[in-house]
Amino acid sequence: MDSRFLNRVAVSALLSVTVMAGALIAARSIVPDTAPVTPAFRLPNVQTVPVAPFLARANLAHGGQLVRRICAQCHSLAVGGESAGPVLVDVTGRNIASLPGYAYSAALRQHSGQVWDDQGLSDWLMSPARYAAGTRMSFAGLSDVQDRADVIVFLHTLRTPSPTSTTGVAQ
Repeated sequence: MDSRFLNRVAVSALLSVTVMAGALIAARSIVPDTAPVTPAFRLPNVQTVPVAPFLARANLAHGGQLVRRICAQCHSLAVGGESAGPVLVDVTGRNIASLPGYAYSAALRQHSGQVWDDQGLSDWLMSPARYAAGTRMSFAGLSDVQDRADVIVFLHTLRTPSPTSTTGVAQ
C-alpha cells in the first residue's frame, strides 16, 4: 500500500462522514422534531362508562342478534358446545378465567380473582385488548355502550337449567 491509496481511503471516509452529517442537519432543519399542535385524527373514546344506566333500557332481542352475529363465531351458547372460546352459558357472575377445560391466556388469568359482573363485562366488550393486554381474543370491541348493555342483558339469559326439587329434571 502506498501513501496515495491511504490518502484516498482517508478522504473517502472523511467525505462520507461530512455528507452524512450535512444530510442529517438539513433533514432536522426541514422536518420539525415536535408533535403537531392538534392531532391528525382522534382515537375513539375508550374511557370506562358506567353501564348500569344503559341496562335499564337494554334491548334483549338486539343483544341476542349481536351475540349470535359476533360472539357465536367463536363461543358456544349452549352447555357442552365445542368452540374456539369458552362457553358463554353462566358467564355472568362466574369468576374470570375459571371455566374448567379451557386454556385461558396468561393476560386473562391475571384477572382470575375477579367476577364477570355487568361493569366488568362492559369494559371487556369495549376492548378486550385493553382490558387484558395480551389476550388471545381477536375481537376489536363494541364502542357503543348501549350495544354492550344489550349484549350483557342477553348474556344474563344464558343460564344452565336448574333441576326441579321434586323431579330432578331440568326445566
